[in-house]
Order: sequence, then C-alpha cells, then structure tokens
Amino acid sequence: MSQLEADNPALLAIRNQRGLAVQLAKKCGISRNAVWMWKRVPPEHARKVARALKMPVHMVCPRVFPPPKKERKEKNSTPD
Repeated sequence: MSQLEADNPALLAIRNQRGLAVQLAKKCGISRNAVWMWKRVPPEHARKVARALKMPVHMVCPRVFPPPKKERKEKNSTPD
C-alpha cells in the first residue's frame, strides 16, 4: 500500500470492504480493475464514491474538494 492510499480513508475502505470495488465500478460506469488501480479517487467520481461510502466528499478527494471552512479553521488553529 502506498502512502497516498494510507492517507485516504476512501481508498482504504475500497480495498478492505469485500465487493465495494465492484459496486463502485457499476455506479461510476467503469471496470472494477479501473477502481483497483486508483491511487486517488478521480474528481469525476468523487461525489458518487462519497455517497456510496457515506463520507464527506472532501475526505474522498481532498485535493479538489477542500474541507468546509469551519473544519479548515480547526485544523489550522494551534493550541496555546
């Protein structure tokens, strides 16, 4: 497993949940092998994957869909 996969909860779920890659492939109109080859969830499939996994889209594809402003502020604030 690459570091990219380890950092993305969506890819971890796809790899670890039996049959999920097949389900997502059908929803996205691609082959299950294409899903298995993902190093990152492609932006064009991010919303479908997020719905299927019941995850926020920013967790599925953070490079394209940044976290909501409230969450970004919490991450950037440093404790005193």
